[in-house]
Amino acid sequence: MNHMRERMLTIEEFTSKILNNTREINIYLPPSYSRDIHVSYPVLYMHDGQNIFDGERAFAGVGWKVHEIHDELVERGMIRELIIVGIDNMQEERLSEYAHTNGRYKRTRIKAKGKLYERFLIEELKPFVENNFRTLPGPDNTGLMGSSMGGLVTFNIGFRNPHVFGRLGIISPSFWWGTRANIKTVDIHQDALAISRMWIDMGTKEGGLDRSFDRVVERILSKCDSSKGNIEAHWIMGAAHTELDWQRRVHWPLIHLFGLD
Repeated sequence: MNHMRERMLTIEEFTSKILNNTREINIYLPPSYSRDIHVSYPVLYMHDGQNIFDGERAFAGVGWKVHEIHDELVERGMIRELIIVGIDNMQEERLSEYAHTNGRYKRTRIKAKGKLYERFLIEELKPFVENNFRTLPGPDNTGLMGSSMGGLVTFNIGFRNPHVFGRLGIISPSFWWGTRANIKTVDIHQDALAISRMWIDMGTKEGGLDRSFDRVVERILSKCDSSKGNIEAHWIMGAAHTELDWQRRVHWPLIHLFGLD
């Protein structure tokens, strides 16, 4: 466990000029990073960075333990070694940054800043990571993953930028936010369906999220070539909308997106 902590680098104040704010970024380096100094690695960028590692700063006190699960899958020879970048959400700005269309939540109007957040990732954070760490370039080696509103923003950024992020983990996405706009996104950006690798899922106990999920996923599946096997869409039996449920199944998207043949 201590070795894991040594491989976790924290940038407490990463400043974005595009969003005009500052947030914490945690970067997890794979087991062989310091040993194999000539090797470069794929990168997985993950939203809601407070929730994805050990849970000390997590919303409900439970983290995904994605670094531990990653190391176990690597040890078993099931996935490639990854650099994992946890991008903190901005709490009261979270909904705004993760939305590409304006919306309402609990009677409050939310102004979408998703396109600015998208630019922050592509123009500020990604170049920083690539300039400071040994990364493999190109969409085949660059993943994006998130859950809930983080799943929605992964969907939007991924479909809009398939030549940047070619591996998408869309977990329990909040497709109810702008369902029609989401369907339109699928129609407009069909090249993403041909060239990206995607994992999309939803639990069967996630309240009212199912109807919008069905509508968007049906459109995705109607537009893609299912024989290619690049897109996996799943209902997860008995799973609720919680960090613990996402922790329990994060190995599936990791294997689909970065698995070894």
